[in-house]
Amino acid sequence: MKKNLGKILPALIFIMISVMVLIACQSKTNSSVTNQQPLEVVSVQAPMLPINYGGPNVEIILKNVANEPVVSLMAVFDNLGPPYFYFNFDVGTSNPLLPGESVNRTQALMNAGFGDGVLYPLTMTGTLQSGATFSYTKQVKIVEPTN
Repeated sequence: MKKNLGKILPALIFIMISVMVLIACQSKTNSSVTNQQPLEVVSVQAPMLPINYGGPNVEIILKNVANEPVVSLMAVFDNLGPPYFYFNFDVGTSNPLLPGESVNRTQALMNAGFGDGVLYPLTMTGTLQSGATFSYTKQVKIVEPTN
């Protein structure tokens, strides 16, 4: 029996370690959404000629295409010229962005420069109701609003 235990014990230890690593990886995957993109960019609009002296008012509309509510949400333009432009959306645990719903945010981008028909990276970060986080970048065009 002791001879067989010497052969079986290393295999059991290997299996136990493999299971522990698998569980650790699975729990890490559940806490962060990396491959899924829970938001769709509906539009990014701004007048091509500045309406105010400092910079144009830019409106971003995002839609929740995930299967669960979004409870925190921010979008960032980091290449329209210094400084970065942060859009903090009015989304929280008491007012989540439900699946299928859209949310918008408009703000003046002081000293921003952008052109018609050019793609710009928009990074979206946030948290789903389950606690999973997401962060990804989409290339977007800033277009003239339609009446």
